Amino acid sequence: MSAVQNKYIAMRYFKEIMTDGNLATLYELIAPDFVFTLPTHPEPYRGPDGFKELVTMLHSCFPDFYIHPQDMVAFEDTVVTRWLGGGTHLGAAIHTVAGDIPPSGRTFEIDGISWQRMANGKIVETHGNEDTVGMFNQLGILPTSPLLAENPEQNLKTTHIYFNEIMSQGKLELIEEIMTPDFQFIIPTQPAPIAGYDNMKGFVTYLRTAFPDITFTVEREIAGDNKVASRWRIKGTHKGEFLGMPATGNIVEDYGIDIFTFEQGKIKTMHVNENDFGLFQQLQPKSA
Repeated sequence: MSAVQNKYIAMRYFKEIMTDGNLATLYELIAPDFVFTLPTHPEPYRGPDGFKELVTMLHSCFPDFYIHPQDMVAFEDTVVTRWLGGGTHLGAAIHTVAGDIPPSGRTFEIDGISWQRMANGKIVETHGNEDTVGMFNQLGILPTSPLLAENPEQNLKTTHIYFNEIMSQGKLELIEEIMTPDFQFIIPTQPAPIAGYDNMKGFVTYLRTAFPDITFTVEREIAGDNKVASRWRIKGTHKGEFLGMPATGNIVEDYGIDIFTFEQGKIKTMHVNENDFGLFQQLQPKSA
């Protein structure tokens, strides 16, 4: 099998087996002498029947379980994949090296890397490493978990500072007060996450130069554990270049939803989705 064919097998493994829980694909792609190891699990899983136990357990614990490949490296019979995986612990207890963990309703998302070897169109080995501490922290398993110390009410107040003082007033000095040093701002209109203090200050400055009178109004919000979700509206006058669009003088309005993830009282990540198509329509020059 070529490296390209092996990458295709790996993609099917992550999509059809791990994310979709398709057992027919599992028996199609997993070799009889298959071995799976991961530090989270105390013993290897062997063969299609053994691996079926793991896949079935994961989906019974996390009904929305997923693993999404981010990067792949392939050479000869080997494929190495970096992935993001996660889910919400709503179902059965999960069997880990820390013992059986009962469902908590908490959600996790972590990074991991899997090293796989293929032979004759089947997967012979999958050896993985993952952010086990991150997973256990997010699920509230570790006794010293920062998640257990989170204060949802205080986290809501922090998001108010973000919307009212940073985004609506341009108080850049507050960014370092309410965000972690490795903070990431993820939004589809940007090609990559906006990471770190300086980049976030640059983005806010860019936004407020394009719309000097921009104001954010939060219409709905909820908080739980280490997360806050906010639905917001903005209004501002387009007076500077924005996303390649020259100033039009148009008054624009937009709305969107943010999900904030907190770590020890500070914002660690923000995932943003907005009505970007509607925004682009409003940025068009007015007809004469």
